[in-house]
Amino acid sequence: MKKMVNVTTTFLWSKNLEHPVQEKIREQDRKEHFYTLTDEEAMNLYKDRLVDSELLYGDIVEVLETSGEYAQVTVIKQAYKNEPKGYPGWIFNKDLAPIPDGWSEELDQIAVKQPIAKINIIKDNQSSQMDLSIGTILSVLEETTDEYKVLTSAGIGIIGKRDAHLLSDLPLNAVDQLINNAKSFLDLRYVWAGTSAAGFDCSGFVYTLFRTFNIWLSRDAQEQVFEGEAHSYEEAKPGDLLFFAYQEGYGEVHHVGIYLGEDQMIHSQTPGSKVMITKLEGTNYQKELCAVRRFFN
Repeated sequence: MKKMVNVTTTFLWSKNLEHPVQEKIREQDRKEHFYTLTDEEAMNLYKDRLVDSELLYGDIVEVLETSGEYAQVTVIKQAYKNEPKGYPGWIFNKDLAPIPDGWSEELDQIAVKQPIAKINIIKDNQSSQMDLSIGTILSVLEETTDEYKVLTSAGIGIIGKRDAHLLSDLPLNAVDQLINNAKSFLDLRYVWAGTSAAGFDCSGFVYTLFRTFNIWLSRDAQEQVFEGEAHSYEEAKPGDLLFFAYQEGYGEVHHVGIYLGEDQMIHSQTPGSKVMITKLEGTNYQKELCAVRRFFN
């Protein structure tokens, strides 16, 4: 059975077990705003390996089974090599809703292109507002000069065109927009498994930014490295992805960043760190660079 995420963001938990951080997020009202965690609690997501990924409002999952307050799901649009149906994990039942009437894969879709955007949701003549992360994908019912009318699990949504664009229309300056979007998150703290404007891990950072332009990467860097067009570092252009592996580039891939030109990349660095710009020369990244992949022509 397919269902739709009905909160701003929800984590894909590794296990359906109780943990203080899981309990805190479950109790938070995320119908309007993102979750809130202290730096220590965010670090526990990594230390205790609580989460594997994150989903955004409107994402579709396949529910495999329910167990108490959790649903075991696969995330259809997050590719994962060991599960062809999508990334597996557990989600709070209350964070999912039935697919709304009228939803179809054939509908045009928009992607939120601002770091955080507002959407007005209208149901039963009542209006409410919620935050949306960059990369949120919603189906379009109607388009006016200034707005999109979209279909959500909570009712009809209205979002301004300044905050979103049609997925089918790749802008000519897509790479410039990608880089500007990435830079808008400078100093945002790293969040293990994060794919939202509340915090990213390294592969979640590029996954979300690229899906904003209808480029659907695998969820994890270990698989993203095999996608796109291969190039040497000497051929690298802004917007290319740089991948890094242990054992000076010959081991397991462990990191990814977006090339900016002039030997610099922007990346969500590591647990306890943040989104930053790094120059490769003279760093371990220079030694560990193992692949350059291009997705924009």
